[in-house]
Order: sequence, then structure tokens, then C-alpha cells
Amino acid sequence: ALAAALAVAAPALAGPWAREKGQVFLTLSEQHDSAGESWTGLWAEYGLTQRITLGIDAGRSGQGDGKFVLWGQRAWVRGEHRFAASLGLGASLVDGEVMPMAQGGASWGRGIATRFGPGWVTIEGRALVTARNIEISQKVDARTTAIYAYMLPETSGKAEITLGLRPRDKLMIINQLQVEARKQSGIEARLASSLVYDLWQPAKVELGIVTPIQGDGEPALKLGMWLEF
Repeated sequence: ALAAALAVAAPALAGPWAREKGQVFLTLSEQHDSAGESWTGLWAEYGLTQRITLGIDAGRSGQGDGKFVLWGQRAWVRGEHRFAASLGLGASLVDGEVMPMAQGGASWGRGIATRFGPGWVTIEGRALVTARNIEISQKVDARTTAIYAYMLPETSGKAEITLGLRPRDKLMIINQLQVEARKQSGIEARLASSLVYDLWQPAKVELGIVTPIQGDGEPALKLGMWLEF
């Protein structure tokens, strides 16, 4: 019974679980907070092999900023434990400036059995490097000023701890602690809680709330559509 519970506990979002070969997962979400800020996100996964998953992580804010990242992930299985390592390349758009970015990550997860039904727990971490364009003016002589352009790398880190439960066949409850560390803004933390309900194959609907715990930000509502085929 425990083995059967763990087998069905894998979440729809891959995490350290590899997407099955030839399988596609898409989610389109819209998030709005009480300050009027918004974010439209696209997440896509494709199972290239039994252990390698390819994906897209893209989004755009209501102010016009955004990002687009292509990533690949390889998964390993060690008994009940799942591990994965990933790399991604892309670009971000901030204040009209396009900045190349790269990311690397690692994750761990496993299925669990609870009195409320099967579930899963995952821990994921990512390091991001963004290249920002910097221009520096330097006076050569009384009449001449030289302008030098540099690509200055900026690093940041993200970590996510997820606890998911499937109390019913058509219902998932997902709670996620999101922590982000940036040099400019310090450490920010949010708690994201969602209900995901099966509508009809292959669609699911997600309704959630994101609550800031530390740092700037306002509570936000999230609505998403999941497709898996």
C-alpha cells in the first residue's frame, strides 16, 4: 500500500521527477497583487528521454519586464529518493534593457504517505547569473571623454521547499516556501498555497494565494491552467 501511494505521489510539476518520454506539460498562470502589479507566466516541460526533461520558463509583468529561459534537467533515482540537476540559458528584460542570464540548480524529492492521502516533498535550489550592461565615463584630457562599456555579472540565489498532498483523486493541495536572495534587495521570502483541481483530461485549474513573509511585496492571487498530454 505504501509503495502504491508513493508511486502516485509525484507532482504535476516535475521537480526532481523526470517527465515521461514524449510527454508534454504546460501551465499558463496570471498573478495579481493588491498594489496592482501583475505577472503572466508560462512553464513548459517535455520528456526527451526517461531521465532528461527539457523546458521553458517565461513570463512578463504588467510593466513590461520579463524573462525567457530554456533549461534542461537530468534526473536520478535512489530508492524512494529522487535527485535532479539542471542548467538553463536565457535573457531577462528590465527597464527596457535585455540582459543575458544563466542558471544552474539541483533538487531532491520523495513521495510520502499521510493520513490525508499520498503526497510529496521537494527541496530545490538555483543560482542565477545575470550580465548587466554598465557604461563608465573616463576623462582622457580637457576635451575628450571616453565611454567604456562592461558586462557586469550579478548573482542571486533561489530556494523552494514544497509540500504537496493529494487528498482526492481530482484534487491537489500545494504549499511552497519561496526564498530569494539578491544583493540589492537582500532576502525575500513568500508562502505560496494553491488548490489544483482536475477539470477534464488533460486540463487542470489552479487557484492560489502568495503571501509575503519577509521583504517587499503585497499579497497576490494566482489563477492558472495546466495541460498534460
